[in-house]
Amino acid sequence: MAEKVVIGNAELWHGDALEVLPLLPAVDAVITDPPFNAGKAIANDNLDPKAWRAFCNRLALALWTNGAPNVLVETGKDDATMRQELERWLPYRYAVALNYTNSMRNGAVGFANFGLVYWFGEGKCHERYMDRLDAALISTKDEFTHPTPKMVPHYARLVAMFSPKGGTVLDPFAGSGTTGVAAVQSGRRFIGIELAREHFDTACERIERAQAQGTLLAEASEPVQEGLL
Repeated sequence: MAEKVVIGNAELWHGDALEVLPLLPAVDAVITDPPFNAGKAIANDNLDPKAWRAFCNRLALALWTNGAPNVLVETGKDDATMRQELERWLPYRYAVALNYTNSMRNGAVGFANFGLVYWFGEGKCHERYMDRLDAALISTKDEFTHPTPKMVPHYARLVAMFSPKGGTVLDPFAGSGTTGVAAVQSGRRFIGIELAREHFDTACERIERAQAQGTLLAEASEPVQEGLL
């Protein structure tokens, strides 16, 4: 059963993305960082190749069914499966690099300082910019714990580029809520899905805090328990 919590203009679901996605209305953009099947301690991130391909195909079908004109998926540079399965259902358009200006993380060829976001769908770019988005990698350990935290400036730019002002952004793997923070700070509506209870709670707290800061709303709404499905 999936639990829904509403915080201002954000709607967060605690549940499995593949089960919740069919329940949702069409959105203006999907912007997400799904599992990479990299063996991390998160759901669907340590599957055998056959199971991983099946997962990617089910996700691609669910996203196609939703009908969002723009689908932005950050994925591992060494994993072709997710892109292959998405291309079965959605036209591939372009890639955008998320550059970490101060990062020296280990990578296959030495050091890694960027991630790739693939653009699928038949929508348009609403705000033209560059195909390399720069942001500093900032530690989040004092605020929350997540194995792969993302930077709000990166996702704020993606939200501005690929969703209309006042539109609705969906992240079916909301994690710690970075896409949601970026969306609500820009005046857009947000729908997020997260399976892990710890990360779901973090996302709710961060999005509630972002709205309370007054970038969007004069007063933040208290979370409303909508019940179980």
